[in-house]
Amino acid sequence: MKLNKKSYLLLFVLLMGFYWTIPIAFSEDKPMDHGHMDHGSMGHSDQSNVTAVSGGEYRTKQPDTMDHGQMDHGESDGSIFRTKGAHDDMGMSKPEDMSNKALLARGRNIFMHMCVFCHGKDGNGGGRATEYLYPWPRDFRKGIFKFRTTPTGTLPRDEDLYRTIVEGVPGTSMPAWKDALTPEDTWALINHIKNFSDRFKKEKQGEKIVAKTHPDSSPELIEKGKNLYQELKCNRCHGDSLKGDGELSESLMDAWKHAVFVHDITNPQALKGGHKPDDIFRTISSGLDGTPMRSYIDLPEEDRWALVHFIRSKFSKKFKKAEFETDIYSFPVDFELSTDPFSPVWEGVKTTSLVLRPLSARRDAVEIINVASVNNGEQLAVRIKWRDPTHDAFSELHSDIFRDGVAVQFALGAVTLHTHGHNEPFFGMGNRSKPVNIWHWKAGLEEVIEAEDDLEYAGGGVDMDALIYGGIMSNPVSKLNSTGENPVEELNAEGFGTITPQPPENQNVDGLGEWKDGMWTVVFLRDMPKTGKWDVDFSKRIDPALMAFAVWDGVKEDRNGRKVISVWQRLNIIKPK
Repeated sequence: MKLNKKSYLLLFVLLMGFYWTIPIAFSEDKPMDHGHMDHGSMGHSDQSNVTAVSGGEYRTKQPDTMDHGQMDHGESDGSIFRTKGAHDDMGMSKPEDMSNKALLARGRNIFMHMCVFCHGKDGNGGGRATEYLYPWPRDFRKGIFKFRTTPTGTLPRDEDLYRTIVEGVPGTSMPAWKDALTPEDTWALINHIKNFSDRFKKEKQGEKIVAKTHPDSSPELIEKGKNLYQELKCNRCHGDSLKGDGELSESLMDAWKHAVFVHDITNPQALKGGHKPDDIFRTISSGLDGTPMRSYIDLPEEDRWALVHFIRSKFSKKFKKAEFETDIYSFPVDFELSTDPFSPVWEGVKTTSLVLRPLSARRDAVEIINVASVNNGEQLAVRIKWRDPTHDAFSELHSDIFRDGVAVQFALGAVTLHTHGHNEPFFGMGNRSKPVNIWHWKAGLEEVIEAEDDLEYAGGGVDMDALIYGGIMSNPVSKLNSTGENPVEELNAEGFGTITPQPPENQNVDGLGEWKDGMWTVVFLRDMPKTGKWDVDFSKRIDPALMAFAVWDGVKEDRNGRKVISVWQRLNIIKPK
């Protein structure tokens, strides 16, 4: 007789019984002291009369053009943020006086709010988040920067720093801050960063490398680039496949004696300096200072362009445009809501594509999630879809096997994103006095719940442990799931190392996920009013709720802080009339 997966699980339970060990989620995290979380110090302010002052450049209300009655789910122009397009000149708006004391003070404030968690208050790359990150954040004190338009060994130009801040660094945890900062804010931040290294006081910035030619791709140029790739021994690091699996890839170190991760450059999404022809030409010409990637500016321009077009010819996928930070809408519906991932209620609802950043570098990372939301005035549902070729679910029974999962995080309190004073919590699990509410769905818990149901069915409703062990123990499968008949665990946090599950009686978020055709679809469902002070309140909300996302990929051995994440998004709730 051939046994299926569930039959094996049933047999395993019967044989092993009480010898199971129960894994504890987030065992590395320290519990948060719910009794001492001070909401009064969250820095709330009246935002009703916010003017167009720097740092308060966002409109948060639903555009009047939306037809609420008709539920227009079509594509919008996406021009919610006043910073949209503000950075198109990429640094040409540089202030005349970069030494202005007010600019310096402003840059420090922005750094302490948005950058200190990774880069550290002294700019040494040793912030509280560092233990979760790979590659490590930049140590600004040496004045060594990878992404430049200048020759190797020289300082970057101010516009180079500008581009890195607003565009972020793909394949790393460095987000794109273009929707969070105005040009003035960005220049203020650059001013502060430059103060960490004496190099900017002693040396001039390098001269910009400018290409004299821009040849189009051709079979001849690609073939030439292919030959150069071998002659220059690029394959020793990047591999013959260009996927980062060369013979030296596991032994490379950077200037800080950190292990270097060689990215898969067949994926345009992973090219840290950008995937466009000019971007790759710039990287080849300037090199990546502080890393083994040297400059090839000594090559003739035609040869460098040949390498550019050869690399681009190996792209295995198209570049997918998605938002880093945007407005998401929970649309009103008249239907009863459920956790069914494929309920008809989701038909026609606008989906938003978001870019995720890996906290720990990996190949073939989950890069994009698709998010949608609906509400009926009483309940609110969030649906998340992402591509994952492997189904990693049967793992809650083992502490050494990793599982898929997804989490939605909400900021608690009356906080708004990037308003004057930046009163929102840090998007990485909040920070002291600025707590967050987290809904964590685990694929493994669904398997446990199904296994428990199978046990009850197999025993005709009889307590199997009572039958086998004389009532000494209860069902061992149920002990693996503290949330009962629900694969979602509701948690709170006030910064790194403070993750704390809510008590069982306060676990009020339902969820269900289904893996189909290489894609996960997960739905979260909760009543809109909050039931406790650690819940986000949707019922009385006027301003958007701040939400962020995290995805765990079992095949990548993700757990705890090893995951891919988004920055804050705005959830605008449009309630039924």
